[in-house]
Amino acid sequence: MYERHGIIMTVGVYAISTGENRRAELQNMVMQTLAKHKEITQVHGFYFFEKENRISVDVVPDISVHDEASLSSTLTSEIKALVPDYEVTIVIDHNYSA
Repeated sequence: MYERHGIIMTVGVYAISTGENRRAELQNMVMQTLAKHKEITQVHGFYFFEKENRISVDVVPDISVHDEASLSSTLTSEIKALVPDYEVTIVIDHNYSA
């Protein structure tokens, strides 16, 4: 892909937290909140950094989203309202297959 199109591709494997623990609780809460957004086609890469009180999650918006900064700000605010003691980072990924 790189030699032909100049595109570097990566593959990720993402785990889902299970059981009764803070990580699973946070992941479930964040995923449910993000699932309410029709303009998001995929959510992955949930990271919980317990010692740093930080959460990061990757989202893939559909092609109707033209203002990614606004989407990121909205999502960050919604999640931050649920977990005010945590730093929240939304990473916008892209789907170029469409």
